[in-house]
Amino acid sequence: MNELQTDTLIRPEKSAASGHLQLPEEWKEEFLKFQANVTARPFLYLAIAFFAGFVSQTFPVRLIFAVLMRVVSWLSGPAILVLGAVKISELFRKSQGF
Repeated sequence: MNELQTDTLIRPEKSAASGHLQLPEEWKEEFLKFQANVTARPFLYLAIAFFAGFVSQTFPVRLIFAVLMRVVSWLSGPAILVLGAVKISELFRKSQGF
């Protein structure tokens, strides 16, 4: 039992319950690169953030999802009919011996 306690004490990772997560080294390196890019070109990233905010205010996400769901529901009926017709034609071909 003592071995288990020392094993958990050796690990540098914190538990998720404590709120501190240990990131992999690759993620830390990518974050540092991103931070350097933002520091080097702040106006570019400010423009990207402004454009993203403008788009999110102009086109709310629920409106985009509503349009997407309408398109999917509008196309699902014909798609099911086409798939059924293809399946029926395959069954007739098998019964005809083609």
